[in-house]
Amino acid sequence: MAYNESQNDAAAKDKAIDDWLPITASRKAKWWYSTFHNVTAMVGAGVLSLPYAMAQLGWGPGIAILVLSWVITLYTLWQMVEMHEMVPGKRFDRYHELGQHVFGDKLGLWIVVPQQLVVQVGTNIVYMVTGGKSLKEVP
Repeated sequence: MAYNESQNDAAAKDKAIDDWLPITASRKAKWWYSTFHNVTAMVGAGVLSLPYAMAQLGWGPGIAILVLSWVITLYTLWQMVEMHEMVPGKRFDRYHELGQHVFGDKLGLWIVVPQQLVVQVGTNIVYMVTGGKSLKEVP
C-alpha cells in the first residue's frame, strides 16, 4: 500500500512539473521540429570553425569528416527519438530522467549531470575562442 501511494505521489509530482513547463504543455510537436532544433544546436560551433577545418584538412579528408559528423549526428538523433518513449507510459523529456531510469535515482544524476556540465562548459569555451579569433581579424 505504501509503495502504491509513493508511486502515485511521484506521478502527481511529475504531472505538476509537466503542467507547469510551457514547452511540454501542448505536446503537439512533430519529429522534424526536434530534428531542426537538434541540428541547429549541434551545428553552431561547427559552422564557425568549418572554413578553418577545411583549410587545414583539404577537400578530401575535410568532406569525409563532414560526412562522418553528419552520420554521427543522424545516429544520435535516431537514438534520442527511440529512447524518448521506450518505457510504456513514461516519457523521457530530459537526459537526467533517462539516466535515473537506467542507473537509479541518485547514481543517474551523478553520471548524467557532470557530463552535461562538461559539454556546456566546453561549448562555451569553443564559442569564446572562435569568436575571439574571428574578432581579431576584424579591422
